[in-house]
Amino acid sequence: MDRPPVQIGPFLRRPYPSNLVLDLHSYCNARCLVCPHPELSPRLPRGRMDPELFRRIIGEFGEIARTRPIRGHVVLSNFSEPFLDPDIFSKISFILAQGLHLILQTNAAALFPRRVDRLLATGFRGKIFISCHGLTPEVYRKVMGLEARRTLANIDYLISRYPKELLQIRAIPFEWPLGEVLRVKRRWRERGVPVKIFAPNARTGLVGRCLSWRWKYPGEKLKGCKKTLPLRDLVVAFDGEALLCCEDMGRGAVLGSLREQSLLELWNSPAALKIVRRVFALEPSPPDFPCKRCEFGVSTLPRKVIRALGHELTRLRTCFL
Repeated sequence: MDRPPVQIGPFLRRPYPSNLVLDLHSYCNARCLVCPHPELSPRLPRGRMDPELFRRIIGEFGEIARTRPIRGHVVLSNFSEPFLDPDIFSKISFILAQGLHLILQTNAAALFPRRVDRLLATGFRGKIFISCHGLTPEVYRKVMGLEARRTLANIDYLISRYPKELLQIRAIPFEWPLGEVLRVKRRWRERGVPVKIFAPNARTGLVGRCLSWRWKYPGEKLKGCKKTLPLRDLVVAFDGEALLCCEDMGRGAVLGSLREQSLLELWNSPAALKIVRRVFALEPSPPDFPCKRCEFGVSTLPRKVIRALGHELTRLRTCFL
């Protein structure tokens, strides 16, 4: 029998996650300027998920999805490129066999036509989100560290074989030249594929070049999360460590390890609940708590006050130079 929901500020956190965000390994073929992976990966654990651990996690989440009223979405991946996994198609088949809804997040550079065909052969018919931060070869290479021609050919083949309404191009306009946004929108709309443009995100301050503002004013405190992801999503790294949310790529707030606990044990553990309560100011949090460096963290100071203070500090700094 499930535990009752836990009151977290104005929200109820159910005693089981609604979505699972899973990394099968720690590797990526891109070196995106808008992602912390290139700088973080040498400092974090590296490797591939143990097959037994993968099957246990998916099996436990599949059981939750069959017996509880949840969305039951599995998202591959958060901090890696899923199509670098040599066993990706058998793992996709295993996830689908549990009756789970699978979503793929990829840069498509390794999604060659033969792999598209193998993906379709698994019976997969879920959404595919494609990170494509630019269109012209120079911009694409600068922002993503990849060659545009091959990747665009992969995506075009996917478009020819897959329902367009299940695809979405996701682009971050970082240091784009004038006209790049229009070129990006035009190319994909001409092919009937939805495009979503995201503002650059510093990923809890890990990508300093994308940082738009900082928590740094006297009296400013954390009071919540705009996305409320820790209340419904369980994010799991390749080694079984469960993270606070998908923004916490630097593992600043680890809820526990699925190598040592079952999925429900970890989700409802006192350690995990304490960390989640910190997000909503129900427990004291340390100065380096990741939500205090995150654009989606809610401050006790209105954002317009933060901006005004920032402008004033900049003006004063200029006066004394």
